[in-house]
Amino acid sequence: MGIVVRQSLKAGLGSYIGVGIGVVNQMFVSTKFLSVEQLALSRLLFENSLLFSAFAHLGTPFIVDKFFALFRDDEEQHRGILGFLLFLPFIGVLLFTGLYLFFTPEIKAYFADQSPMILKYHFLVIPLTAFWIYITVLEAYCRNNARIAVPSFIREVYLRLANVFLILLFGFGWISFDVLWYLLIATYGFAVVLLFAYIKQLGKLYLRMPSRGFLTNALLKQMLAYGGFTILGGIGVNLVLFIDKSMLAGEQGLVSTGIFIIAASIASIIEIPRKAIAQISIPLLANALVRNDHDHIRTMNQKSALNQLIAGGFFFLLIWASIDDIFYLIPKGETYGQGKYVVLFLAIVKVFDIATGLNSEIIMYSKYFRWATLFIISTAIMGVGFNLWLIPLYGYTGAAIATVLTTLVYSVTRMTFVYLKFDVMPFTYGSLKVLVILSVLYGLTLLVPDYTRTIFSAMGALAIRSAFIAVFFTLAIIRMNVSVEINELVDGLRQRFVK
Repeated sequence: MGIVVRQSLKAGLGSYIGVGIGVVNQMFVSTKFLSVEQLALSRLLFENSLLFSAFAHLGTPFIVDKFFALFRDDEEQHRGILGFLLFLPFIGVLLFTGLYLFFTPEIKAYFADQSPMILKYHFLVIPLTAFWIYITVLEAYCRNNARIAVPSFIREVYLRLANVFLILLFGFGWISFDVLWYLLIATYGFAVVLLFAYIKQLGKLYLRMPSRGFLTNALLKQMLAYGGFTILGGIGVNLVLFIDKSMLAGEQGLVSTGIFIIAASIASIIEIPRKAIAQISIPLLANALVRNDHDHIRTMNQKSALNQLIAGGFFFLLIWASIDDIFYLIPKGETYGQGKYVVLFLAIVKVFDIATGLNSEIIMYSKYFRWATLFIISTAIMGVGFNLWLIPLYGYTGAAIATVLTTLVYSVTRMTFVYLKFDVMPFTYGSLKVLVILSVLYGLTLLVPDYTRTIFSAMGALAIRSAFIAVFFTLAIIRMNVSVEINELVDGLRQRFVK
C-alpha cells in the first residue's frame, strides 16, 4: 500500500505543476506569441488527435486495466501482454491512417472556406494521434505495474514545458511556425521514447507476444469485445469535449474558434478541484456499490456534491468577479474579451454539473455501467445537433449555448437515473447555503466603483478583490458550518497550530 500512496502523491504533485504550466501557457505565452488563428489551429490539431485516438487505440488502455491481472507474472514476462498491447494499437493506427487519408478531400472541403490555414497542417494529426495512442497505452501498462509518477510527469510537466519552450523560440523569431509544429510533434514522439526507457529501467520491457496456449480464442474475443465496447464511450466523451471547436472552425473560422478556446480554458479552471475529490471518492464508492449500501452511497454523493460546489463556486466567483481585469491582462485581451459571456455561460453550467456530485462514477462502477456509455453517446449526438443549429446563428456564443444545453441535459439525465435506481439525490440544505454566500459576496463586489484600467490597477484590483473573496468566503463557510469535512480540517489545523 505504501508504494501506491507514494506514487499517488508524486503523480498528484506532477498534475498540479502541469496545471500551473498549462494556465501560464494558455493565458499568457500562447496568447502573447501566437496569433488568434495560430492558437486556434494548435488547439484544434491537438484536440482532434485526442478525439481520433479515442477509437484508433481499439480500446487497448481499457483492455490492460481490465485484464492485466490475468497476465501478471514477472517470471513469465507478464505472459507477453506488452507485445499484444503494442501490436493492437498499431493495427488501429494503420486503420485510422487509411480512413483519414480516404476522407481527406471531405476534410479539406469542410475547412476550406472559413479556416483555410488548417489545410496546410491537418495531416500532422496522423503522427500526433499515433503518439498519443502509445503514450496512453504505455501509461496504462505502467499504471498496472504500480508506477504512475514518472508517466504522469512526462505527460503533465515535460510535454507542457516543451510546448512553452518551443512557443517562446517561435515568439523570439528563432524558428518558423512550420518548424515549431515539426518540433512539437517530435516532443510527443520523444515522450513515447521516454516511456519505453522508463519501462526498461523498471525491468518490465518484455517484448514478446502471448503464447497461443494462454491467449485462447475465447479470451482474445472477450478482450476485443470489451475493448470495442469501451471505444463507444471514449468516442462519446471526446466528441462532447472537442467537437464544438472543430465545428466552430468549419462554420465560423479560426478567429471565432480562438476566442471560444480561451473562454473555455478560463471556465475549465472551475473543474480542477472536482478531479481530486472524485479520485479520492472512487475506491470508497466502489466498495459501497459492491455492498449495495445505498445509505453510504447517498452520504458520499451528497458530501462530494457539496464540497465540489464549494470549491467550484469559489473559483467561479474569483473568475467572474474579475473577468474584465483578467481579459485586460491577457495579451490580445481586446480580441479574446469578446468571449466574456462565453466564460459566464460555460462557468455556470460547470458549477451546476459538479454540484450534482458523483453520478457518473456511481453509474460507471455499478451494474448499470452500460448505461453510462448509452448516456454519453446520446449526449454526443445531441451536442453535434445543437452545434449544427446554433453555431451558424450565434457563432462562438452559439457554441457556448450548445455546450450549456448538452451539459444540462446530460447532468439532469444522470442525476435522475441515479435517483430512480439508488434513491440518491446530491442536493442538501448546505447547497442552498453555498448559493446564498456566493450571491451575497458577488453583490458586494459590484459596489466597487469604476476605475481606469492600467496594468498595475488591474493587477491590484484583481489581487485585492480575490483576497476579499477568499477571506470572507472561507469565514462564511466555516461560521455557517456548511461542510463538516471543511470544519474538521480547520479544527485539526487549529489544534496543530496551538500545539
